[in-house]
Amino acid sequence: MLHLNMKYMMFLLLSILITACSSSDNTIDEEVSPPDLEPMFYKGMDLSFQSELENYNVTYRDTNGTPVDLLNFVTSKGTNLIRLKLWHTSHNGENTLSDVKAYATRIKNAGSSFLLDFHYSDFWADPGTQTPPAAWQNMTQEELRTAIYSYTKDVVTQLKNQNTLPEIIQIGNETDSGFLWNHGKVWDAFSNNWGNYAALVREAIRAVREVDTDGNVKIMLHHSNVEESTYFFNELAPFGIDFDIIGLSYYPQYQTKDLNLVANALNMLAITFGKDILLVEVAYPFTLQWDDNQTNYIGSLNQTIPEFSPTPEGQKAYLEWLISIIKNIPDHRGIGFCYWAPDWVTFPNNDISVSGGSAWENQCLFDFDHKVLPALDVFNNN
Repeated sequence: MLHLNMKYMMFLLLSILITACSSSDNTIDEEVSPPDLEPMFYKGMDLSFQSELENYNVTYRDTNGTPVDLLNFVTSKGTNLIRLKLWHTSHNGENTLSDVKAYATRIKNAGSSFLLDFHYSDFWADPGTQTPPAAWQNMTQEELRTAIYSYTKDVVTQLKNQNTLPEIIQIGNETDSGFLWNHGKVWDAFSNNWGNYAALVREAIRAVREVDTDGNVKIMLHHSNVEESTYFFNELAPFGIDFDIIGLSYYPQYQTKDLNLVANALNMLAITFGKDILLVEVAYPFTLQWDDNQTNYIGSLNQTIPEFSPTPEGQKAYLEWLISIIKNIPDHRGIGFCYWAPDWVTFPNNDISVSGGSAWENQCLFDFDHKVLPALDVFNNN
């Protein structure tokens, strides 16, 4: 009897020990749960000129003057998002789907995220010019909705099939006044046309969502002006558009130079609409000089921000300030920036197909000798 009791007691003791160990393990599992991952902060560049500039064997150099492969160099220095524009049927043979597909493969191989910018035009689209592709002109509203859906779905499908699905897709470029005029125009005599614009945008987004079955692609709508964008998104709000990111351009030569006003406008957008915000087009000069005979977009001191001189140091300080205000947008809604055309340098024997030179060389991230400027350090340090 005593022998049996001893066995029973040993069994009870063993059970208690097993239970205690199990409880302890459970407690440890709960306490050592992995921390939340920090959201991606995009430090991007629009390299849409690269497929063209590479035809001219333009050489970019590091701080020592050593030639570098541009894409691999900038990604090694912290760039983690590359933006490419897409024209439907290009006027000059550039920014075609074949160009985008080829460069997208290189972007992914370089370990960067990819942002696709649909212009829905055969050439540049911006607030003053939103010309439909020639193939879509003279269509009815219903035909145009079918066209934008089919075209968008075909492009995104081709990118998915080659394993280069973009992380972000932009539906139209600087669409302050709508796009695909006049069917999608929301400006001047068409200020009551928001329903038609929204219907076209909705069809493009539906196409993306149907291809992106895993829900990995973020949809961005793009406005050209930080200060004036609230009106645009207020007008669009009643239509319940399914998008994720407010994309904005900020060029001080065209917009406010008041730093507090910029910060306040960004903060108010985030609070009002509850969307992530990406400064998808930004730039700043490192000099007011020029390196060719092409008139530059910015060439006088009154076009710059007083706090940031048009010098290499001022350009770097501008980017540091920009990153600071984006990171301080409420609720972590500021997700990054994209520097526009950091590579659009001038070079010997510029061909007319590159605008007869560059109107941007003094806002690049490479100097007139094509050596990288200090501003690129900001990409690595944030």
